[in-house]
Amino acid sequence: MPSIDGSVGSLHYVVTGAGDPTTLFVPGLAQSIADTRPFGSAVEGTRVFVDLRGHGGSATPASDSGWAYDGLADDVRVVAAAVDARRALGVSLGAGALLRLLADEPTRFDRVVLALPGPLHGERDATVLAVATALADAVDANDPIAMGRTLVALQPESARARSDVRLWARRHAADLAGSGVAGALRHLPRQSVLESLDAFAAVTASVLVLAQRGDDVHPVAAAEELSAAIPGAQLEVSDVPWIWGGRSALRDTVSGFFNAP
Repeated sequence: MPSIDGSVGSLHYVVTGAGDPTTLFVPGLAQSIADTRPFGSAVEGTRVFVDLRGHGGSATPASDSGWAYDGLADDVRVVAAAVDARRALGVSLGAGALLRLLADEPTRFDRVVLALPGPLHGERDATVLAVATALADAVDANDPIAMGRTLVALQPESARARSDVRLWARRHAADLAGSGVAGALRHLPRQSVLESLDAFAAVTASVLVLAQRGDDVHPVAAAEELSAAIPGAQLEVSDVPWIWGGRSALRDTVSGFFNAP
């Protein structure tokens, strides 16, 4: 994979498609480029999928201070500039990284999809924090069974019994083994993206926010608060998990937004 130097080391990315425009895809916490690709399957132009710090082939911060939203925003800024991306999609943690960048540079992108944003400020749900810590412990212990179990627990409750979810969790556990993602799991869920949403009033991009019901990690209320803070933002709420039960609708929704004239 190609890479570019970020503030803590190399950032790996994959390029698919060709031509204008260029769209950058940013995955979620403990997620990979492969997990983000379904969001871009029908998006026209050049698609660039990046691994944030500590994930996939990208460098891991040398100290705990490297696990902060400012740093994630810098990762996005560096790669977006290198590939000349004027559009971006972020999933969960990736959405938080994009939002932190937009708070500093509200005119940076023309179109943005914020998929499954978590709470942007305040205390996170204690159960969610406990599961994230358990996954960090399992990554450190290189325990694939525990990793798979906790990955399933982080999915919406309606999806946890699905065979494809459990198969994905087992396979993804192998990808996490030996990675630097444990530090991200211990620190980032306990941080706020921003204390105030006032900065988003200056965002000039067309923005689509995606949420799903029954998801404790990414509550609909957080997406509603975010979409209300961004001028003209659209909000789409699915009654089923976008990835596990509504993938066709996800493809149509995202591509329809990005491919529109």
